[in-house]
Order: sequence, then C-alpha cells, then structure tokens
Amino acid sequence: MNMRRLILKLTPHLVVRLAHHLRCLSRCSMICQNLAGQSASEKTALIVAPHPDDETFGCGGLIKLKRDAGVPVRVILFTDGEAVGSAMGERPETVITARKREALAACDRLGVDEDSVRWLHLPDGKLPHPGQPGFDEAARDFLVQVELFSPGEVFCPHLQDVHPDHIAATRLTHQALRLWSKPCTVFYYPVWMWYHASSGLRHRLNTFGAWRLDISAVQTDKEQAMAAYLNAPQKTAEGNPYCGRLPWSFLRNFRRRYEVYFPALPEDVGRG
Repeated sequence: MNMRRLILKLTPHLVVRLAHHLRCLSRCSMICQNLAGQSASEKTALIVAPHPDDETFGCGGLIKLKRDAGVPVRVILFTDGEAVGSAMGERPETVITARKREALAACDRLGVDEDSVRWLHLPDGKLPHPGQPGFDEAARDFLVQVELFSPGEVFCPHLQDVHPDHIAATRLTHQALRLWSKPCTVFYYPVWMWYHASSGLRHRLNTFGAWRLDISAVQTDKEQAMAAYLNAPQKTAEGNPYCGRLPWSFLRNFRRRYEVYFPALPEDVGRG
C-alpha cells in the first residue's frame, strides 16, 4: 500500500527527474565496468580545473595517490567560480573568497600545498572558445603555467562534458600544449558527462585506452576533500554551498571506489 501511495504521488516532472538520475548512474556503471584497471603513474601531473571543485570531484583520488607516492602535482583553476553567486543573489567577491578558501582546503586534504594551486582568474561562465576574443591570450597565460611546471601528464575535462566552460578549458589546454610542443600525455576526466550528456553517449564515447583507477585506499581522503566544498561552514542565505546544489546522482558517481580517465587522441592536441 505504501508503494502504491508513493507511485500515485509521482508527478510527470518527478518521473522525468528520477529517470534522469537513474540514467546518470546506470550509464556510468555500464561504461566503466569493462574498462581495464590501471595504477597512477609516477609522472608529474597538471590538473586543469575550470572551476573550484572540478579538480576534487574528477581527480581527487588520482591526486592523493600521486601525492602519497611523492609525485609532484599542480592544480590550475581557470576561474574563481564566482558565477554561482549571481544565481544565488550573492556578491561575486564574497563567493570568490569562500571558494578560494574551500579550494585550498580541499587540495590540502589531497596533499597539494597552496604554492601548487594556481588561478588564471578567467571569467566564470564565459571561458573563451576557439575563435572567440580572448582565447589566444588565455591559452598563452596557461602556457606560462605549463612551462613553469613542465608536466609529464595533463588531466582536463572530457570533451563530452557538455558544460561550456569545461569544453573551453580543454580547448585552451590543447592550444597551450600545441604552443609548448613538448611531449606529455593528456587524459580526460568526466565531471558532468554522466549527468548532462544527451542520449547515445555510449556510442559517441571513445573508450579505447580508457582506464579505471582504484581509489579505495584514499576514498576517505577524497570524501573529506569533497566535504570542503559541500559542507563548508559559510553558505548562501538559502543554506546552499557555494558550489551550488548538486544532484544526488551526480555526487554518487564521485563517491565510487574508482575514477575513470580517457586518453586524448593525438589529433585533439594537434599532434596527429
């Protein structure tokens, strides 16, 4: 009877939302279950994060495993994450201060010190895409960070990640690496892909060479780093964290015992 009452309470809107959550969880499970396992390498890693929290949700386990092994990791935050403030009626400077504090706390929990976290201060929600004003300048600014760190690996958002800033950040990464022209390996990590990508993702996604990273040994550390954003003491007037109200299925995928990475194709970076 209780189940019947529950079903009767499900409006068409709720049914659609529930289906969206189930699709998010199932597509991640189905695509990732057949990927080969691989350990984190000993190569230095540059983590490209369009916004504060992307580095932790997408690569938190990888970062912690590398740091525990003594491997240098640098995190580059393209924006200050201020755009979420306008939707919540918050002043951008208030949000910027809070998100910087949260990012440093999260990275510290992952073993990355403050000197290894760098900001480009590009406009949140308005990262330039190829051909747009500011793209070449932003790529050159990022190139400076690449040259300073000289990474063996670069991790940036997946091109199927849907979010415009995420796609732009990866295109900026490609351009900077073309200008750098030194050998390094580029991997994509998913953030919004599982939740926002349109139907047919499994057929569009190139999984050749993709791998699963077992993060069970550092899963607690990643959870604590995520909590630096999700459970920060300072919140908006509505009680929401400054990273926004994130869907439960979206968060569930980042609480798995593994992370997944997809190798960039040579032609993506202009080296094919």
